[in-house]
Amino acid sequence: MPLLSEPHLRLALRQCGRRSSVSGADGMTWRDLRRDAGRLLPRLAHQLADGTWNPNATREFSIETYTGKNIQTFIPPVLDRVVHRTLRNAIEPILEAREFQDWVSGFRPRRNRVTALRQAATFHDAGFRWVADADVATVSEGTHLDEVIDWHAKHIHDGSFLGILRAALSGMPHPLGAGSGLAPMLINLRLSQVDGQLSGLRVVRFADNYAAFADSQDEAREAFDAISDALWNFRLRPNETKSRIRAGANVEDLFLIGG
Repeated sequence: MPLLSEPHLRLALRQCGRRSSVSGADGMTWRDLRRDAGRLLPRLAHQLADGTWNPNATREFSIETYTGKNIQTFIPPVLDRVVHRTLRNAIEPILEAREFQDWVSGFRPRRNRVTALRQAATFHDAGFRWVADADVATVSEGTHLDEVIDWHAKHIHDGSFLGILRAALSGMPHPLGAGSGLAPMLINLRLSQVDGQLSGLRVVRFADNYAAFADSQDEAREAFDAISDALWNFRLRPNETKSRIRAGANVEDLFLIGG
């Protein structure tokens, strides 16, 4: 399978290995893998090609977020993380071309909070100063494996590739679980279904935070209701403590960590 061949695995190793992170349940570190890559990556490529690769056990790990909240994350072994990154490298260009909206930033190449603020400023400077600010609650929860594979099957028709994707995600406690190298892309893919129902709104999304711009309170309320309805259609909902209608919002106050 060319997209999961040894050269692609080596690229993924270079991408993943730049970061400092804990080892998985097998104790292997990025340094260990780089040292033994000449032996391990060809074997991994062979397993992916003949369909014998299976994920290994994850390691449960607690991390503290920027807001001080502790969350449980599940860390795969470094070899599995290389597979995740290789899969993402193969899938992401397809989704970028076919699925993701231009007004979405976060978890995407060269699209971050700065690009979201620039798009928001365009609406703000045009006089749309009321903002329907909707932060999505528990976006990584409430999905099942078959559903996630179906999202991809709309764009990918290679059954062997989808089988490897299924195997990779089956190794996580749930498909969009924190710790998977695929989770950021999958969160965007899940929300892209919501995005498709928001045509007609002046909207910007950064990660899981929607901001729709309006010229009156009533229009902002209608936009908020439209976003809420679209979320409910896909078993999602706004975070009640972080979502609100803003009057005269300062663009720089949007898309802040912790709301």
